[in-house]
Amino acid sequence: MALCNPRYNLSTMRMQLLTLAFVLMSGSALVSAEEPTAAHQQLMKDIGGLNGKIRKGEDVAGNAKLLAAAGKQVEAFWGKRSEIGLKTSQEMISGANEMATAAAANNADGIAAAGKKVGGSCRGCHDQHREKVAENVYKIK
Repeated sequence: MALCNPRYNLSTMRMQLLTLAFVLMSGSALVSAEEPTAAHQQLMKDIGGLNGKIRKGEDVAGNAKLLAAAGKQVEAFWGKRSEIGLKTSQEMISGANEMATAAAANNADGIAAAGKKVGGSCRGCHDQHREKVAENVYKIK
């Protein structure tokens, strides 16, 4: 006869709601801590390589254009996952495009300013979403 007891039903419903809330919160935590795919890892390495070439002054305009194109892939990845990731990838694209324009005009100050914008965008995303698990090994947090 406990099933007919209104207190029992209310307690049962509360417990079920609490359990559901816990499961939903746990699921979102699991989704947010994921292993980066091999393709995403390679994209990040390619971006690091392009940044290195740009810092060395190697075909800054051309490499900045490649960096902007890579930024579109980063934007597509993070657009589904994080506002911060989306915002910082858009800043990277903007900075890379500004850098390409500045390099085509031989504007060293413009290149430097755009480089700071690109670097800041990388750091902003990495600070929020990159967790070091071993030397040169990272996961998405």
